[in-house]
Amino acid sequence: MPLLGAYGSSIYWHETAPHDPRPALAERLDVDVAIVGGGYTGLWTAYHLQDAEPRLRIAIVEGQEIGFGASGRNGGFAMTLLDMSLAHLRRNHGDERARAAHLAVTRSVEEIGATIERHGIDCEWVRGGLMVVAANRPQLERVDADLAAAEALGLGGFRRLSAQEAQAEVHSPTYVGALHEEHCGVLHPAKLARGLARIVEQRGAQIFEGTPMTALEPGGDAVRVRTPGGELAAQQVVLATSAWAAQAPEFRRRITPLYTYVALTEPLTDEQWASVGWERRQGIEDKRNFVHYYRRTDDGRILWGGSDGVVYPGARIRPRHDRSASVLRRLAATFRETFPQLERVRFTHHWGGPVGITATFLPIFGTSPSDPRVHYGLAYNGHGVAPTHTGGKVLRDKALGLGVTEHTSLCFVDAREPRFPPEPLRSAGAELTRRVMLRQDAGFARGRGSGEMDPWLLRAVNRLG
Repeated sequence: MPLLGAYGSSIYWHETAPHDPRPALAERLDVDVAIVGGGYTGLWTAYHLQDAEPRLRIAIVEGQEIGFGASGRNGGFAMTLLDMSLAHLRRNHGDERARAAHLAVTRSVEEIGATIERHGIDCEWVRGGLMVVAANRPQLERVDADLAAAEALGLGGFRRLSAQEAQAEVHSPTYVGALHEEHCGVLHPAKLARGLARIVEQRGAQIFEGTPMTALEPGGDAVRVRTPGGELAAQQVVLATSAWAAQAPEFRRRITPLYTYVALTEPLTDEQWASVGWERRQGIEDKRNFVHYYRRTDDGRILWGGSDGVVYPGARIRPRHDRSASVLRRLAATFRETFPQLERVRFTHHWGGPVGITATFLPIFGTSPSDPRVHYGLAYNGHGVAPTHTGGKVLRDKALGLGVTEHTSLCFVDAREPRFPPEPLRSAGAELTRRVMLRQDAGFARGRGSGEMDPWLLRAVNRLG
């Protein structure tokens, strides 16, 4: 059962992933690597470290429970997306660096599937690919821009679909075209997180739940991770708290927590599924600014997410923000527009949570300037299932002191990214940006504008910092 009061909504993934809480840290431990955060980033880091150096003493401290944050609440898409799109990644980082980053995450998709199979992790993994759909002409321009970027970078696995081909795959009258990418799978996110925790424990790591870090004290012969009931004295520390890192002064202007939401339908009948198709069970996203993302579950439901994103005043993270009546209404309306044949289907669950957003729409990885033994990997901008696996390799290489490697050379590692303005400008700017993005999405729906991002929004992003 989840920790009392930690969640502001009932989360289907947690309801269907049995979990026995682990005890909190209640002593002083000496370890080689201390990992703060029990989500995908921390767990994959531990897993990769164990592959490289099986004898390492590794401890993970998690403030709530394994998979409490985005790792246990997300849509379950293991996909290659970095930046706002492949076209943006190429434009912002050039061909060589964009290709290297994309291929690194592509390998992670493959390796996630292989790891699930090797260890028998029951997380409902389905390798059906990703269908990025367009519902209007401007969105179709974005689909074609991504295909052009993939071709320019020499990437395989992409196939353009006509309106008829897209609608044959999934029966929505709204589709005017799509791009299918084979490098994607869907899974049960909480079951993956808890399965990974079980594996790294079996290989020797210690995991403590209900153990928030209260202080980090570099210096001397060890870095000390203080907690309410004990401490870790570590030779290396990895910070892997994603959106929650925005509460720390050193990351406050580098990360903004944005709440994103999903709704989940009741199980569909065989007749209803026949009206939808979707036999490949591919993940689906559209090309709005605030994308819709949706997929089938193992028990025959549809998870429908996105549509809007909210930065609350002061960029605060609170359980009461885990639900939004206005976003749920928007989700229900866009679901029924996309699938009018499912007009009578009910939603049984609605939840949300914060994801870490950066000004570059890429995660941030680096080493603390105050102590070279402290490393961090944070903020996946809403697409972290596969990039966290890649990030675990980055953090492994940093913790092992390997210097420049193929992973530490990726474009989102040790990069100089722009900062967000201080409060209250950050929250005000985020809300203004949100309204501009929603305005452009509404214009797209009426066939107005081009697939390029709103020029005002581009100028605002470029002026940050």
